[in-house]
Amino acid sequence: MKKLILWLALAGLASCSPGYHLTNRTASRIGVDSVTAPANASAARFLTPYRQGLEKTMNEVLTHSTGRIEKGQPDGPLNDILTDALLQQSIQRYGKPIDCSHLNFGGIRNNLPEGNITTGSVFEVMPFDNQLVVLTLTGDMLQQLLDHFSSGNKLVVGGMRAKLQNGKAQSVTFTNGRTLQPSETYTVVTSDYIADGGDNANFLKNAIKRETLNYLMRDALIDYFRQQGKTGQPLTPTSDGRISLN
Repeated sequence: MKKLILWLALAGLASCSPGYHLTNRTASRIGVDSVTAPANASAARFLTPYRQGLEKTMNEVLTHSTGRIEKGQPDGPLNDILTDALLQQSIQRYGKPIDCSHLNFGGIRNNLPEGNITTGSVFEVMPFDNQLVVLTLTGDMLQQLLDHFSSGNKLVVGGMRAKLQNGKAQSVTFTNGRTLQPSETYTVVTSDYIADGGDNANFLKNAIKRETLNYLMRDALIDYFRQQGKTGQPLTPTSDGRISLN
């Protein structure tokens, strides 16, 4: 603890006083739990307000669900609600229409519980600090994206419907009324991880345009569920069958 306080003091001195120069800094990690806390009472007292603040944030109830919301293949209630949430919040942030949303199936790390959905629940579903990115793609490139993630029935999208056959996406239609045409351009919101070529989607690096929304996917979901909670209507786990097997 003394080293931590000394490090903070020296850091503050270096940043506030031009007459001093920080030449060295050291720090050590102090574990504080039910066993070590008695021996590190000062550290426990120091950390208490931070722990309490974190618990308050994580325990905030955003909305409620009438049942457990689970992901699935080729479609599932959680797949649908997450991609719909990301599409809605991204359009609000972007200020313009977006044709569809895409989410990496493997990036959905947990299901949502029945009853209270808290900020902590969303962190368990989406623990990574991925940014939302809007890509402008040709119809051919969008088809390539859909086919790429159709392998293993892992295509998770919002704003569209498709049938999967032999690892390919067919009969693709958009909820905004558009159809998939090779030479037309489309906007898709996805994670920076996928936009950067994650999950072997390197072809997305050749997108016509890339725009970062400066909006974490997790924050978008938290905002969405908080808005849903304000309506007073609980969520009902349903899947609309947007992705089906042909």
